[in-house]
Formats: sequence, structure tokens, C-alpha cells
Amino acid sequence: MVCVCNGGLFPQLFFTQSSTDLPITIPLTGTAVTEVLRLQPITTLSGDRVKLDSMVELELAVLALLSGATLTGITYRLERSTNGGAFVPIASLDVESLLPVLSLAANTTLFPNLTWVDAPGIGTHVYRIVIETNGGILSTLLSGITAETRALNALVVRSV
Repeated sequence: MVCVCNGGLFPQLFFTQSSTDLPITIPLTGTAVTEVLRLQPITTLSGDRVKLDSMVELELAVLALLSGATLTGITYRLERSTNGGAFVPIASLDVESLLPVLSLAANTTLFPNLTWVDAPGIGTHVYRIVIETNGGILSTLLSGITAETRALNALVVRSV
């Protein structure tokens, strides 16, 4: 079947995803930026829009806590590199969660996700998702963070 919508300019779908077969360890100390997903290069024309959908399952190994605490210091970020240049942030969100009182260490899971529409201009672009940690109080609350199941999808919609 041939798409005749929008003057025959049909959307193009690009995606990358991984199940827990390939976990990535996220550092807890210092300031660290860890890439968890990257799309293949996407070429766009003037006026094209790129709709991006992403998610990462973060497995947190929480230490025993005598009182509840707010988890801060984790940023989920969507970045773009154009024509082989440096990656620049497009959108980000701070991952925050209230950790309960725990008499024993336990694991918990967070699912940060982000949907964004980008208008990158003419060129070849690479999109990626990174997790940034600032090390503040993370190592006092957690013994580990792992990126498990994750997905990054891009739908390029051509303009007329």
C-alpha cells in the first residue's frame, strides 16, 4: 500500500530499545553522565519535525533508612548532535521520589519518560538519552542504580 497523504511524504520511524539483557550501571559518586540509548543518524529537511518518545526503567538498590527521604540528584536528559557536533540538551527532567522508611535494604523501580517534538533544521542528527547523577546524597541513600529496560523512538514527519 502506498501512502498518498501529505503529498506522498510519509513519516519515517526510527527506534532503539533494550530489555534487561543489557543493564547499564549508573555511577553514584561525583558528577557523571551515562548514555543509556542512542538512535541511528536521522537526516531531516527544512521544516521537518521529529517526535521523540523515551523511557528508562531505573532499578534502585535502596539502603536501610531510619527515616523517609526524598531522592534527588538524578536527571533524565534528551540530547541531540547535529552534523557530528557536540551533543546539546533538548529536554530534561529531574527524577525525584520519596523513599519510605526501610529497616532493611530493598530494591525499587522508577520509570522516567519523556515525549518531545523537535524541529532540528536541515542536517543529520543523532538523538540520545543520558542519565546524569550529581552524587550529592545518592551514595548515602542508594547502593546502586541500574538502567534496565529502555526505549527511544523517533517519528520524522515531513512538511509540505
